[in-house]
Amino acid sequence: MFLLPKIQKNESFTLRKIIALFALSSALVGGNTYAEETPAKFLETLNGEYRGRGEAIMELSNQQERVSCKLDNNFSTEENILSIVGVCATTQGKAEVQGKLSVVDGQVVGSFLSPFKNSKVTKETSNYDNGTLVISTSFVNNDTGNLSRMRQIVVSNPAGGFNSTFQKFDNAAGDYKDTGYVEFTPTGN
Repeated sequence: MFLLPKIQKNESFTLRKIIALFALSSALVGGNTYAEETPAKFLETLNGEYRGRGEAIMELSNQQERVSCKLDNNFSTEENILSIVGVCATTQGKAEVQGKLSVVDGQVVGSFLSPFKNSKVTKETSNYDNGTLVISTSFVNNDTGNLSRMRQIVVSNPAGGFNSTFQKFDNAAGDYKDTGYVEFTPTGN
């Protein structure tokens, strides 16, 4: 389940952290994929409008929470850039999603984590292989100095859309743990 940041009163909803991760999901939306598909073709299949539903673990309560998203992805064939804009919401509130992914030297690059309050992205890596895109991000909390690592795995759904799993690195276990998922389907305009 996806781990959401602590929600505090009088804050414009720290859901920006989850939203940023959902932005990656939108960027990773996909239709049918095939073994010979290139990273650029994969991003192109993400073009369009999508709705997503799933579950997440809220950090504050450690309870599962339903999550829904609406995304509008636009792919530029001239620049090989996928721009993501949308909204994701839980019962705690909603936030805008923005992201941008591109292909450089055959690799998917870009930021799926919108800048969020009091944190700085220190490293992002990605890997695309046969209809699956994995983006890993490390970031540091500017207030506490704590380093966190998150990963999102997006897999094309042959029936249309994509499935996205969110993971957070567990220092005690020395491995990533699932914290949430969202299943995205095309809206059909």
